[in-house]
Amino acid sequence: MSCGFLLFIDEAGDEGLDRIRPLNEDGASEYFVLCGVLVRTTRYQALIRSFNDIKREIGLAPHDEVHFRDLDDNQKLALLKALARTQIGLVAIVSNKRNMARYRNLRCEARNMEFVRGKYRPRRYNWFYNNLTRYLLERASAECRRWTVQAYGEIRSIQITFSLRKEFSYSQTRAYLLKLKTERRSRDYFNNRGQIDWAVVDPKTIEARRNRDEAGLQVADCAASAVYRSLDESWLGNCMPEYLEILSRKFIRKGSSPRDYGFKLLPDGFRGPVSADQRRAFNSVGYSL
Repeated sequence: MSCGFLLFIDEAGDEGLDRIRPLNEDGASEYFVLCGVLVRTTRYQALIRSFNDIKREIGLAPHDEVHFRDLDDNQKLALLKALARTQIGLVAIVSNKRNMARYRNLRCEARNMEFVRGKYRPRRYNWFYNNLTRYLLERASAECRRWTVQAYGEIRSIQITFSLRKEFSYSQTRAYLLKLKTERRSRDYFNNRGQIDWAVVDPKTIEARRNRDEAGLQVADCAASAVYRSLDESWLGNCMPEYLEILSRKFIRKGSSPRDYGFKLLPDGFRGPVSADQRRAFNSVGYSL
């Protein structure tokens, strides 16, 4: 099947569950963000040219790798405003981890092992990342299926590229998705109401590349980091809701709001607590907390 869309995926925050801020002062981040940048294959070269122009605008060379965290405040705002003018669609799965403190999925851990210091041990958080990937692909595949016939006159697939993470098993992610595909007619379908549209997703073709080798992954880094900094309070108690406000129109949507579609907040029914700035950020994507 011909490829009609490209999906670049990166994350921000960390997956630690043993200790979580603000419940624990020295804990892991309260929020974890998995973000995808969806672009038609026919528009990708235009996106690269636009991104190179954005780099020049903020004082970087086209060949420079962009890390959102390394930019100053003015550069970050200029970059996000420019990205908001490009032809991309964003999908963000945002997990507030307060209710998951010290949670472990022993069944999944038993099937995801890693070799550390001469011993095999459970890879404790692969299941968490893979579960968020499922949510992201459900939405991205629905959007691809929705537009591919209008764009190309036929159904075309998504090429999925992850930002390469050290010591992460992408073969496990492929295996997880293949199991979902095989058991999609199961009554509980891994306890989820949605489904990935397998007509446009082939787990076997998933790739992982370094950000410096792929401009689309640098865009995904900027988007994921912007969402994260909009929501997760720093050690000083600060967050930047204007980042999410700038990007709010880029999240894919079915109606007037991206809530629960292009922007999915977990757990379902989350009500806070949130600060005034966090509430402002959530309001921009349709949530009233």
